[in-house]
Amino acid sequence: MEVSLIAHMQALDGRAEQLALGLTDLAEHVRREPGNRLFQVYQRRDEPHRFDVVETYVDEAAFRSHLSQPHSERFKHLLSTLAVGGQSELTFVRAR
Repeated sequence: MEVSLIAHMQALDGRAEQLALGLTDLAEHVRREPGNRLFQVYQRRDEPHRFDVVETYVDEAAFRSHLSQPHSERFKHLLSTLAVGGQSELTFVRAR
């Protein structure tokens, strides 16, 4: 079964540009993963320190593989230094 989610994150004060660059780099890698169908990064227009990433993977195995990739591990470390709470908030969704 396909896995889709939205990752929400908020940059620490003065760190939005660094977080945006990190997300752009991550997107380039994730889009090349064999099980990835969608990885779209959004920066909110009215709150430019907030980001949302819409992700879809072909199945649970592809999602788990994504989490263990070196680029995902690097981003997780970067996020710990740039985002409020040091991480993103994940909302799993289902297409209708």
